[in-house]
Amino acid sequence: MKNSFFFLCLLFSFSSAQVFTKSSETNGEARDKSYDVLHYKIELSFDESKKMIIGKTTTTFVPYLTNFRSVEFDAEDMNFISVTMGKKSLIFDSLAASIRIKLDKEYSYKDTLTVTIEYTCVPKRGVYFIQPDSGYPNKPWQVWSQGEDMDNHHWFPSWDFPNDKATSEIIATVKNNYSFLSNGTLVSEKENKKTGTKTFRWMQNKPHSSYLVMFAMGEYAILKENVDGVPLEYYVYKNHVDDAKACYAQTGAIMKFFNEKIGYRYAWDKYAQVIVADFIYGGMENTSATTLMDRITVFNARARIDESAASLIAHEMAHQWWGDVVTCNDWRHLWLNESFASYFDPLYFEHAYGKDEFLHIMQQAQQAGINSDKSVGRKPIVSVGSYGSNIYPRGASVLNMLRFVLGDELFWKAINHYITKYQFQTVETDDFKNAIEEATGQNLYWFFDQWVYKAGYPKFDVSYSYNDSSKSISLTVKQTQTIDSLTVVFKTPIDIEIVTPMGSNTQRINIVQKESTYTLASTMKPNLVLFDKDNWILKEVTYSNRNVSEWKYQAELGNDVVARKTAIVELAKQDTAGEYIPLIAKISGGDKFWGVRQSAVVALGTIKTDSDIKKNALIAALRDKKSQVRASAATQLGKIKSSDVTTALRAALNDSSYSTEANALASLSKVDSLNVLPFIKERLNTWSYNNQIANTALNSLARLDSVEGVNTALLKVQYGADISGRNTAMNILRKYGKTRDDVKAMCVSLLNDKSGSIKFNAADLLGEIGNESHIAVLEVLANKKDDSASGAAKKAIEKIKERSKK
Repeated sequence: MKNSFFFLCLLFSFSSAQVFTKSSETNGEARDKSYDVLHYKIELSFDESKKMIIGKTTTTFVPYLTNFRSVEFDAEDMNFISVTMGKKSLIFDSLAASIRIKLDKEYSYKDTLTVTIEYTCVPKRGVYFIQPDSGYPNKPWQVWSQGEDMDNHHWFPSWDFPNDKATSEIIATVKNNYSFLSNGTLVSEKENKKTGTKTFRWMQNKPHSSYLVMFAMGEYAILKENVDGVPLEYYVYKNHVDDAKACYAQTGAIMKFFNEKIGYRYAWDKYAQVIVADFIYGGMENTSATTLMDRITVFNARARIDESAASLIAHEMAHQWWGDVVTCNDWRHLWLNESFASYFDPLYFEHAYGKDEFLHIMQQAQQAGINSDKSVGRKPIVSVGSYGSNIYPRGASVLNMLRFVLGDELFWKAINHYITKYQFQTVETDDFKNAIEEATGQNLYWFFDQWVYKAGYPKFDVSYSYNDSSKSISLTVKQTQTIDSLTVVFKTPIDIEIVTPMGSNTQRINIVQKESTYTLASTMKPNLVLFDKDNWILKEVTYSNRNVSEWKYQAELGNDVVARKTAIVELAKQDTAGEYIPLIAKISGGDKFWGVRQSAVVALGTIKTDSDIKKNALIAALRDKKSQVRASAATQLGKIKSSDVTTALRAALNDSSYSTEANALASLSKVDSLNVLPFIKERLNTWSYNNQIANTALNSLARLDSVEGVNTALLKVQYGADISGRNTAMNILRKYGKTRDDVKAMCVSLLNDKSGSIKFNAADLLGEIGNESHIAVLEVLANKKDDSASGAAKKAIEKIKERSKK
């Protein structure tokens, strides 16, 4: 994951594991409970050749009812062998997604019951058997589970909803060359040399929700350290030990920071991180044992120039508090898990790298929330189906605003009180609100109402004038967003920074109406009036009467990075933007923060005025110490045709950064199309992090020669190629090959692919280019209810039928 807190969910998989988005199938209110689970004892063995689990789950629970005659556990696609209570066999019914068990007599809430279910299963979800095959002969042998949101009942009978917490243990017998990881403490590890197996027993003694129960097994090197009294374990591939040490180096520092800042020590027996192949998310915060996608968390030294695993590591570790110690009671309140983790990630970056880095990340978060509103529509954070940007970056932005409203001291006091009060419990949003009010004495109904239970964001129109005689600024603020049942007139404090030749001062105003005018003292006419210093508020701002001189001052001399970045963008939008090239060029090479330099580089590229100053600044930016700036410069130089640009881009093909090399190649294909082909072809099979260089080469080839590009894509889309490259190849086929019969034939063959993303895209493309002869093969996929691509196949059939009517 890049130096951003966004939860990385890469939509690809190159095994039988399907592609899912981390979301909820049942997003409504918490399920009614007829019993409370106290403990799960799960005993497992595996038949990897059949991708089968042989299981026995013993569940201890207490009824809520007085006339308790039967119990029902979530359990899907299982072959039940027996159900017993002690030595008594019980009658049961196997239902579509559960098992209903008739008890031997009537029980009540005074009784503690224990039921044992023996079964076998070949899970369609929840557990994934990773194995090498002819396409990927070097893939590791692994088996791992993934519970969120409600998939664990595919491998052990349970109450598979977050509103119940229980202790758990897993006893698993596996091949003796495997390591086996689960929640809690490793109680025992016994080897049976006669059978060539080992049996591991893991015990989780503190209660957690059933979706957080996990296991992962395979061949690993296990690295260990102890930080703040917490055992840290890293399950990594044996040939990646040195890279893993580098990629996970900040884990201990993150643990120390969270322990100190939250004021509530890490609660679990250990913290393990295990990498797995073909993981369906970036990471998953199982209690005491986080699962991580191997290809995005452990990578080589060259990739580490551009990438860092620290953000993903911080996000998933934060969940050990937010999501595991306190857990959302139902999926409508998932933000109490995800928004918190998405905020504590940049909080660590603020601690480790400073305020500028934090402001840069939080600006990205705010923009992601705004973009989500514009692209998919407004939706309250607490609502059915609230997911994605609404609860990750937008939710993080809301917590940042809460910190601003309360101030640091009260914010951290409230955070500590919240987790201490509700530790090992499930919570809803009002629990969080009430805990804050108990800790701070502040009535925050208005805050939660507008930011959490309603939707949208304020759009401010700001104007101001200076009165020399009264030594004051008259500041008028109007809210221009549409006001309706979803979006209100927002109330919020705002910090106004006033910068004069004598220095700067900050004054706070409180916005409570749609339009208000405020009088602010200033002994001198300001060089700059900045609305929302440090960019705390999720918003859009228009300065209706600001002059260019203020934007120029802000771009070069603004006191925070967001102010400088914003001003650079505004200057580049001006009709007279060409006049500001010298200033922006100066900033591109001179600002102290890399994100501002990068913004200046991008701005130079968007200004259409030809200028040697612009060109030379972009060439100079190819030598910036930060690879992200160099990569952006390489992209922007693709808009300028000249011999010195070509020379600079060719030199950038040898940059230490994968991203810079890839971007330089893409730009060369635009500015030197007659001579670039040899550079493209020699990189079509070049290995790089996430295949970015080869992918760029394929895209560039297709842009220059669509026929050869499609021919090459037809080879690279086939099973056995790098999955990222396969997805790139699918995009090439979609863009340049729609009329070709061999592309249609390839799409048909890919409907049986083991990769969910490839199947999905093949079905989707057939919906665009297929005909009635393709309906039968699409129907086969559409009828596979557990296949993640079935929905795409159904839509494709509808599109083809609709076209045939015309």
